[in-house]
Amino acid sequence: MNILITGASGYIGSRLTNKLAKIKNYNVICLARKPQNIQNKFEHLNVEIKQGDLLDSKSIINICENIDIAYYLVHSLSEKADFHKYEIECAQNFIKEASKSKIKKIIYLGGLGINKKNSLSKHLTSRHEVGNILRSSNIPCIEFQASIIIGKGGISYEIMKSLVERLPAMITPKWVSSLSQPIWIEDVLSYLTISINNNYNSSKIVQIGGPDIISYKKLMQIYAKTIGVRRFMLSVPVLTPRLSSLWLGLVTPVYSRVGRKLIDSLTTDSIITDPLPSNSYPVETINVEKSILLSLNNNNDIIESRWNDSISSSIPYSPKDKKSQYKYKYKDVREKFVLVDKEKAFEPINKIGGKNGWYFANTLWKIRGWIDLLIGGVGLRRERRDSKLFTIGDTLDWWRICDSIPNEMVKLESEMKLPGKAFLKFELLPKDNGVIIKQTATFITNKITGILYWKALFPIHVIVFKGMLSKIANKAIKYNQID
Repeated sequence: MNILITGASGYIGSRLTNKLAKIKNYNVICLARKPQNIQNKFEHLNVEIKQGDLLDSKSIINICENIDIAYYLVHSLSEKADFHKYEIECAQNFIKEASKSKIKKIIYLGGLGINKKNSLSKHLTSRHEVGNILRSSNIPCIEFQASIIIGKGGISYEIMKSLVERLPAMITPKWVSSLSQPIWIEDVLSYLTISINNNYNSSKIVQIGGPDIISYKKLMQIYAKTIGVRRFMLSVPVLTPRLSSLWLGLVTPVYSRVGRKLIDSLTTDSIITDPLPSNSYPVETINVEKSILLSLNNNNDIIESRWNDSISSSIPYSPKDKKSQYKYKYKDVREKFVLVDKEKAFEPINKIGGKNGWYFANTLWKIRGWIDLLIGGVGLRRERRDSKLFTIGDTLDWWRICDSIPNEMVKLESEMKLPGKAFLKFELLPKDNGVIIKQTATFITNKITGILYWKALFPIHVIVFKGMLSKIANKAIKYNQID
């Protein structure tokens, strides 16, 4: 059976791909805008990755040929105000191409929300409209509408975890009182997987959630109890969604652009109103307390997938991006020779960022991260999925890993708010009995503001980049001496 998965780079898509690829007689094909960003995730599995962009109809011609089942898991969480337009266009392009094929079924994961007097957020409205488009063809479509998903690496779980672990007391906004039916990630995957063999001749909406109906405030209290801490929470009505999203950006790994969409959705009750469709599935959902406990016990150093590993969770994207030609290019290139082997020389590079910081002028890095958060950027709160290996497509603070050779080279692309694009590259060049550590910072832009940005910060960049390379070299020598 040939199974197509769109949105395979995302939190759900990555896990579903891993699950289905291990099942005998399932041939999994992933559609990706940038295949290089996900190929390392599935390199040990029999997964085929095809390049295609749902916003570019020409790039997905024949993508559904010989496909039996298609999963639609595309979610433009971080796009700007026109994210709704992008989501609709993606769905329309996909269903147009699918309708030309012999696909037997489409399986879509959307969001659960009660629409009281047209009170749904733009985010949830968009999710529902995508479902309407996918169910508009003659191909049977199963639309799962899920409540809050609990699981390590998931956006709702990571927000809750960060708030409870970092704040002994909280002044909470009104939206934390909205009701939901949190569901464990593995239960969601069970619904999605079982649907392959369900013989539906028509499209259906299946609302899914766990057995508990609770508020987000209660969810945080259960988490606090589970980890053995006490937290004081005072709800106030004065925190607007905008202020709440900025607050989340300062305390949690979620930046305000994403936080605002999430908060708008959390103001709506997310509970099951039609349980009959989900009752036909042999899935025994577990309660919130057990879901949290299982997530906490997942102490693997490598998180299987995270919400922010998806490109669309970080970069406001437009098809025009592919056609952009940058006229102005600036570089800061520095080299340092160290009398150590490649592995020891790369060790401090491999540990850079996150809790370890950037080795020099960390206060300046933090200030820049705070500024980025305040203007809707990603900030400095994103750690690597794998702390021991650079994996293409993974995130690190405000960077995304765009190229990597173990113990030899890593190239990072900035996802902060900038009037252009920025890259930071570390590479090792063998020389005599040691290596040259080469550090290259690159900035490209089309804008006058970009030119002014580079020139204004050039004196600071000189200090920071020079100091950072010196620290990396000193640490490499130190690691070599320890052995």
